Amino acid sequence: MSEIFQRTWERSHKEATSPTSPFGSWRIRERGRRLLTPDFLQREYTIKKKTLRGIAEEYDLSAKQVILRAQELQIEIYRGNRPQPIDNDWLRKQYLLRVRTAEEIAQDVGVSANAILNRLKKLGIPRRPMGVHSRPALTAKLDKSVHLDIRTAVEGTLHGWLRLRRFQICMAFPTATTAATYLGVTQSVLALQLDQLERDIGAQLFHRPGRHRSQRPTNRGTTLLQHLKGSRVQELMRHSLGSNIEPMPGRDVLTAAARTVDGAHAALTTLHPDTPILHLSVPWPLQPLLHHLLADDDQETYAARIHTATGIPFNTVYKQLKRLEAAGWLTSHLESRAERPGSARRRTYYSLTPAAHRAAACIPLGESRYSEENPDEWVLS
Repeated sequence: MSEIFQRTWERSHKEATSPTSPFGSWRIRERGRRLLTPDFLQREYTIKKKTLRGIAEEYDLSAKQVILRAQELQIEIYRGNRPQPIDNDWLRKQYLLRVRTAEEIAQDVGVSANAILNRLKKLGIPRRPMGVHSRPALTAKLDKSVHLDIRTAVEGTLHGWLRLRRFQICMAFPTATTAATYLGVTQSVLALQLDQLERDIGAQLFHRPGRHRSQRPTNRGTTLLQHLKGSRVQELMRHSLGSNIEPMPGRDVLTAAARTVDGAHAALTTLHPDTPILHLSVPWPLQPLLHHLLADDDQETYAARIHTATGIPFNTVYKQLKRLEAAGWLTSHLESRAERPGSARRRTYYSLTPAAHRAAACIPLGESRYSEENPDEWVLS
């Protein structure tokens, strides 16, 4: 009898505790019905934001039972992440006024982009085109006080401000090769970006140089460069590019770039009396002579006097003076017979033009010395 009683007790206990047995499942359902009250689910699911499966595991209930009980009590069940409270006015401002994408807004709120799109649909806000056309750079409009070429290059295009900045930097260098080296890109990439900028604006912005010549902006490009220097445009550019804005090159960088471009054969900028100086190129072999002329600017001078003071070969001085005069840096006059009586050869006196004085502030001249190792080379220290 004791063995029969033992087996009966074990079978009864197993049936009472097993969730698969009729009695066990009934017992769990009754316990769940007593436990899963409206106040309990409101506290655990809605306020504490526990999941229904988490509640089932914590209180040793089946997930199906908890879900059915929540449905029975007409509690809203979230299949994924719970929606975050979003202010409708804030959403309108972000999407319509600030022209932000649904993905950007979703990251700020902590929901999916589809949730933002569904909310916009409920508010009756039309959706912008998908993909790249919804980016703020393509939909933003500039104020009409900004120059037309700048607005044309920026509005409705991607990376318009970047191309304008690189055009501004490129025109400070004598060639696109030296500009590309400074920017850390290949020359072909820089050429493609500048070509795209010219297509957007619809005009040629700079002259492509030939051999032994420096690049220079066209009249349209010169006007664009002047407007790019404005404080309002620079503020818009910095706001758009942020920390990725590329700095303008310093004087030492431009000096090194000028010395690497064709040496003595580099182009000399031609000065005009009434034209502002926006781009300046002075080949480094001419800089010692200019340094001497600027230091001795209180009186007119001539080739033999320069040769004696500097040690530059007389023929080199004569050629450089003629080159500077042809480019508008110097004026000259031949002395009269009365000034040189009894002399068979009259001197030619040279002096700097007013345009040369304006350009002098832009020339990175240092102390120079003659190179004895290479008589054709002048070294700037």
